[in-house]
Amino acid sequence: MKVLLDHGVSPRLRRPLQEALNGVTVESAMFRDWSALTDSELLDRARSEGFAVLLTTDKGLAREQAPLSIAVIALDDNRWSALLSAVDRIATAIKQIEVGQHYDLAVRE
Repeated sequence: MKVLLDHGVSPRLRRPLQEALNGVTVESAMFRDWSALTDSELLDRARSEGFAVLLTTDKGLAREQAPLSIAVIALDDNRWSALLSAVDRIATAIKQIEVGQHYDLAVRE
């Protein structure tokens, strides 16, 4: 399994999330230089590169891009403190979600 952080999700989440997922690959769209891609291009590129889950702050992405080619988890906050305190809940959601599903996850403190 591979997890992609959308450009709206802090790339600082990569390392703690990877640790919480016991070494699962977590990468950032920002570091892959994918920030200029449209939502559908991003989902297609992520799927073709082997990503199973996209973490995003775009709550409308899943509805606008249905049916989904990967799983999408929409977070309600991108503040580092909120993300860090919710790392275990985010990891649990990633482990439980299946390809094609969408889940809104509250991480606000």
